[in-house]
Amino acid sequence: MFKWGSNGDFNGPFFKTVGNALVSTMIFNMWYPILEWLMYFGMRIGFRMLNRGCFSCNRYKTSSTSIKDYQDIYSGPSYYIHYKYSTVLNVIFVSFMFGFGMPIFFCIGMGSFVILYFIEKSMLYWSYMQPPMYDQRLNDSVLNKMKYAPCFFLAFGYWMASNNQLLSNQFLVGV
Repeated sequence: MFKWGSNGDFNGPFFKTVGNALVSTMIFNMWYPILEWLMYFGMRIGFRMLNRGCFSCNRYKTSSTSIKDYQDIYSGPSYYIHYKYSTVLNVIFVSFMFGFGMPIFFCIGMGSFVILYFIEKSMLYWSYMQPPMYDQRLNDSVLNKMKYAPCFFLAFGYWMASNNQLLSNQFLVGV
């Protein structure tokens, strides 16, 4: 039998302990792209200020000794799409696995996708270097993995819907 720590099944204590941790983690993951954007934006400004000489207003002054150093400081970070795909897969699978018992996951997932969309769209336009040319294999691989999310939703939903501890009043205890 599958165990969730001290909880053997989907019951009241599970939703109070594990469910609370899952929801708070997903809420953090929803806001993390904004925090990441602020962190990288601050680092870029800081490195540029150090390169110019902390509080110099002269935009053309630089302490870089080569064109490569100058480009590294003034160009944006590389765009790694595999990190974005892993975030999308994480949000989809966690939302589908536990969404039947905790529908708040669908709202959190939608918020995650909206925030991720606008942050990534603005970063592609104004921050990242030109992304490398990715082929279709990575995209197809992610889409093939996403096909299994509804199966998780149905399996975990059936497990939660057929759970006697959730449907019966016999198991109610003050938690």
